[in-house]
Amino acid sequence: MKKRLVTLLLASMITAVLIGCSSSDLANISGSDDSTSEVSVIDEPDASNESESVDDSSSDSSITTIDDESTALISSYENSIAAIDLFDELFLNVPTEIDTTQLETLQNGASECTGDSFIGTWNRTFVTMGQEADITIEKADDNTCTINGWFDHYGNTGDIVDLTGYFLTENMMYAEDEEWDAVYLFKVTADSMEVKQIGFGCMGAGCSANGTYVTGDPEYLNAHDIEFAFTEDELDAIKELLEQNGLDYNEYFEDAILLGYFETSQGEATFDDGEVVSGRWFTSVAPHGCTRNLNLFISDDGKIYLESGFNYPDDTEFYTTDENVTTMPTNTSEDN
Repeated sequence: MKKRLVTLLLASMITAVLIGCSSSDLANISGSDDSTSEVSVIDEPDASNESESVDDSSSDSSITTIDDESTALISSYENSIAAIDLFDELFLNVPTEIDTTQLETLQNGASECTGDSFIGTWNRTFVTMGQEADITIEKADDNTCTINGWFDHYGNTGDIVDLTGYFLTENMMYAEDEEWDAVYLFKVTADSMEVKQIGFGCMGAGCSANGTYVTGDPEYLNAHDIEFAFTEDELDAIKELLEQNGLDYNEYFEDAILLGYFETSQGEATFDDGEVVSGRWFTSVAPHGCTRNLNLFISDDGKIYLESGFNYPDDTEFYTTDENVTTMPTNTSEDN
């Protein structure tokens, strides 16, 4: 009976770990005053059955010795606690690389959780459109999953291909990319999933899997930049100017803004003849040269001066609604 109580207590402690209980919760379980939870490895023999107790050495041994099954449960419990503690530490302070000992600790803590909270397609949210990403997590078997992902950083991309995810608890998971020397940590909280990347992985410059993900529509920080920066009349005039020159509005204008570093400012423009005109400047720079840069000035009287190109000085194109100007004016604002 005593041996069974030991085994049941250990099993309950491990179950608590796998569903996300804290160390203090576990302490409360093991330290409960409930008489049904007390465990003792020494039993006082009944005086009337003393001789029977002495003779029955095998029965006495089963009471006072924790068997192999209980030892395995203790080891599993300790491994789970160590892995969860390490996961929390790595998640809070992400290192540039993970060592062999740390990886073994995570591996030893892999549990038999179902991990249902991870299953689905997740989209990175609270980023600009130039940093979109998605992760698809599918069930592989009862205790693991398969992870695929695509990640963007303003045209430089990266991916995760068919990695195996191992559950530490129902809301903690890790995956190792041996080929690209990276480890990914996944943590589900409420309706979102946080991802942390250790190591470079199969990623282009500036690109990573880091971020917050949701299963619904993502929220992009710059989704409304164009409508906030321009009036409807200005947008119509820009579109007409580009179409008159046989150019694609999305490539030369919208994508340049939404997929680059976009800034606006009030200022002045100086033309080749020395004339200085007041208006508003709009600039957007593609950090990796994968989309067009935009340099745009709209004068106070509504004239448009637009320069477009990639990251090469001799590869710029100039378009304007001002028939008297043939080159892009210079930004001579004081804060430029």
